[in-house]
Amino acid sequence: MLKQLEEEPENARYNYQAARMFLGRNDFSNALKYFEKTAKINPSYKLVFSEIAKIYLGMNDKNRAVEYFKKSMKHNPENPSPANNLAVVYMSIGKFEQAKKILEGQLKKHPNNQALRYNYEKCLENLKE
Repeated sequence: MLKQLEEEPENARYNYQAARMFLGRNDFSNALKYFEKTAKINPSYKLVFSEIAKIYLGMNDKNRAVEYFKKSMKHNPENPSPANNLAVVYMSIGKFEQAKKILEGQLKKHPNNQALRYNYEKCLENLKE
């Protein structure tokens, strides 16, 4: 796979696969490098910005995670996963109103999505406290 990447360094799929390989080895630095290259080549490739956000979450950099989940939402507007993940990060830092707004918007588009519903209920519970 790295040989293919060497031959086609601007191939989004090969960069993404390399990033996943490094992620599997817990080599976050190289995973980040290849995910960022993938995003540069093709910002809409899979959920590449969400992958970057998850690495930042793992590094406990929630501000960067928020930034990249927002980018993922922009590039994947029909996929509720990045928005759901962003809402969860917001809830983890006490920003329940922002989380609620995001989840309500997504539930209008995806009313049967269980993850959105679950997190919306959790958000409302926290707002009542």
